[in-house]
Amino acid sequence: MVTTRSKILAFLEKRGQASAVELSHALNLTPANIRHHLRVLQNEGVIVPIPTERTSARGRPACLYALSDQQKAHNFDRLCAAFLQQLRTIKSADEKKALLRSIAQQLLADRFSPQKISLTQRLIFTIRLLNEMSYKASWEAHREAPTIKFSHCPYATLVEDFPELCAMDVFLLETLMGCPIEVITTHQILPSGETVCRFRLHSPSP
Repeated sequence: MVTTRSKILAFLEKRGQASAVELSHALNLTPANIRHHLRVLQNEGVIVPIPTERTSARGRPACLYALSDQQKAHNFDRLCAAFLQQLRTIKSADEKKALLRSIAQQLLADRFSPQKISLTQRLIFTIRLLNEMSYKASWEAHREAPTIKFSHCPYATLVEDFPELCAMDVFLLETLMGCPIEVITTHQILPSGETVCRFRLHSPSP
């Protein structure tokens, strides 16, 4: 399966640049759908807007999009999509969870070793490590239990087509915090336009 965002990237790679309307016609998707994907890709720094001159006295000038220099230098999204598609060939839910947990632990290899530290110290360490991995994470104290917030998804270009990555994030947090993690919300769009994910620690251990 080729994801919508991968199709957009492939089209821009072939054409060099294109508008949202052109992409909508080429991929047979609504302009609103295309603009959503373009917004995510732009926020991730994968594509860049190229303003053009106003074509008429009315309306805003058209905006073209092109691959960023960084995106032109690699093919990571397509490679990751191919690996994730293989994950879907696993029929057993337990096997799939075990693999996602193993991947999460591999992401932390050589970065994390369980230690007997206080909950606050563990939270501080976890947030620092997650931010090194581009999650833009923070934590908040609540009466029930602390919550952890992600303000950036490092896998935003893939997660819509592969929501399994959200489960991997939960396993990542459980490994770091040493306790079960409850998902409060994923990919919530705030009035400010910020997209956040929130998680609550469940019966955290010191």
